[in-house]
Amino acid sequence: MSYQYLLLPRMRALSANAQPAWWVIGPPAMTAYAGFAHHMALAAGAQRHEGFAVVHHDIEFLGEEHRGRLMPHQFRAASYIDENDYASKNKYVLSSQPTARCHVRTSVVIRLADDELVDLIQVSGALRGARLAGGQIVEHEFLPRSDGPGACLLQGHQLEQFARNLRSGFSIVDRQDLMQPVSGERDPLDALLRATDPNRDDGIGWLCPTALGYREITERRLRPGSRGGLPHAFAEPLVGLVQFVPLRTEGLRYWAFTRPVPGVTVLTHVD
Repeated sequence: MSYQYLLLPRMRALSANAQPAWWVIGPPAMTAYAGFAHHMALAAGAQRHEGFAVVHHDIEFLGEEHRGRLMPHQFRAASYIDENDYASKNKYVLSSQPTARCHVRTSVVIRLADDELVDLIQVSGALRGARLAGGQIVEHEFLPRSDGPGACLLQGHQLEQFARNLRSGFSIVDRQDLMQPVSGERDPLDALLRATDPNRDDGIGWLCPTALGYREITERRLRPGSRGGLPHAFAEPLVGLVQFVPLRTEGLRYWAFTRPVPGVTVLTHVD
């Protein structure tokens, strides 16, 4: 199958979510990138996309550093109506909202079937109000052209040149292979904590836990207020391990959702 590639280069998103799961702080979740890629493919007029790749350029966590530990900036809630919604019995204490935010610069490549008709003007319009992991996109280098310098709709041979022109950045690689428990470990969580131990000395570079999907924890059924009147289920995020590898050595790696078993949806690499 032949492809064309929609490039969304060097986007800068402000105050993006840096909490992929309630117990993890790190770069925006891969699931957030998946939702963004799906939104942009629809804006382009495509029926579907055949995977997306992420190039990470830079990140700035919003917080203070104390003795080598990040202390994320926190938001405090205000009283809603009559001060009865405070989390504390002390009326002078406002609710603390556990959160972590970041500024991030990234490029996203969306792979589309070659016969999809792409409207680059619609993509340009969608980027004006788009968000990535909740962060407002305030800068980008997207040019609605399919030929000439800076073209953002390319064929395969042109994509290689685009990757070389980026010069810097990190490709995000799935490392579920490092989550296999070894002797003395009870489950994959033990393996993940071992792999991300800052004191480890295994020669493996930048590893990071992230949300790679979700698992439904209730049955799907119609519920009042569900979007589009579709069946609804509650779900919990599935955390996996990824590695940030220099683009010049790894190249672009594409991700797509799969459903290995009923009720489970995860992102994995696709060819």
